Amino acid sequence: MENVTLSIFVPCVNEESNIKNTLNNIKEAIINISYEILIVDDGSKDNTIKIVEKFANDNSNLKIKIFHNKKNHGIGFNYFATANDAIGKYYMLINGDNVEPVNAIKKLLDHIGEAVMVIPYFGKNDKRVFFRRIISKLFTMIINIITFNSVKYYNGPVLHLLENVKLYRSNAFGYGYQAELITSLISLKKTFVHIEIDNVDRQTGKSKAFTFHNILSVGNSVIRIFLNQIAYIMKKIFGK
Repeated sequence: MENVTLSIFVPCVNEESNIKNTLNNIKEAIINISYEILIVDDGSKDNTIKIVEKFANDNSNLKIKIFHNKKNHGIGFNYFATANDAIGKYYMLINGDNVEPVNAIKKLLDHIGEAVMVIPYFGKNDKRVFFRRIISKLFTMIINIITFNSVKYYNGPVLHLLENVKLYRSNAFGYGYQAELITSLISLKKTFVHIEIDNVDRQTGKSKAFTFHNILSVGNSVIRIFLNQIAYIMKKIFGK
């Protein structure tokens, strides 16, 4: 089997204005590491898939796998499903909407191997709109209260060991999938480090974070995390 250090999952839905810049950022940021790019077009109605295919043809030296869903399945579903097609030692999300700048990707990869999870967070210079920052902080606070954790952020380009992602099973389809995975791994005593990175807000198009479908999924993830925490506490109490 080919030796690949890093598998990069790139989800995109109607990102014809952003996906090329996203892929160019990956190409510029990652050096001296063998990697593959797994691009999932999740039911786009625009020219996203054509742009992705052209990029792959123009960059035949890169290891690129393209998956095209006729129907939208959601970022959480695709994150775990695509992990089964990955071959790297590590697995990392880079969003297709071009919100992870080159220096952020480089900074996270500088810490590869320091812990089981390399968890990014945004500091005082968070570039997201005010409402998005407030919702993100509220979600983080709720998950930390439920789990007694002190994680700074439960989303974004977390760097995982691929084997841990493959072992975890979830039917989350929205943005709560990463919180489910992180809290599950922490309950198993897996190590993590926090890395502060820069971010940018999307320049074109609309965020999919606040659709009803995704909000419902996040709510389901919160419930699952709560139930998992109850089971974890009961197991500690009764030792089974």
